[in-house]
Amino acid sequence: MLNSITNAMHAIALGTYTVLVYVGLNSGQPNFTAFIFLTFLCVFILKLLGMLVHIPAIDKTRSRHNFFWILISVFVVILNGLTLIAIKVNPWLLVAGLLWTAILAGLYIRSLYGESWGKFGYIALALVGIYGLCAAVSKAELRIAWIFLIASNALWMLLERVEWLRTRKLHNDIYHFALIGSSYYLYSTVPMGLWGA
Repeated sequence: MLNSITNAMHAIALGTYTVLVYVGLNSGQPNFTAFIFLTFLCVFILKLLGMLVHIPAIDKTRSRHNFFWILISVFVVILNGLTLIAIKVNPWLLVAGLLWTAILAGLYIRSLYGESWGKFGYIALALVGIYGLCAAVSKAELRIAWIFLIASNALWMLLERVEWLRTRKLHNDIYHFALIGSSYYLYSTVPMGLWGA
């Protein structure tokens, strides 16, 4: 129950950050761009898809499960491309990032049809790899924001190994709070003009 609440809190937070970026863009505030808005919107859509895919009617039926995870994989490729465009990486890094993500998304889609019903590590690696690239090419608070997102995912991997937390799904709750904070910090860098600086 708590896991569902913190998951919903994360979704609401992402939706709020997306609306705030849209308001900034729509009101003509400096440093708010269409690509930054699309990046936040894509993250929000991915969050909603991630919540849907765990509904038993979808999660327990192979065809629905695979359809939604393929959709998520496609959105991860789109998200990573939008993110790299939003921070204005050079074209070669954009191509390299998209290639990295597409290969890992493809490997994940292929794994959906094995016994494991999908090896999520491929998707996690696709996201964290792009966060790392973003951290490498960003500076100041924006670099810190990407590092926070990487640290949030590393924290989940560590907490998932603690049996007491895992059996109570508390590792997910801690992860959701870490993501809410990391995502807010990322949003707070937009008015600073650090995206693409």
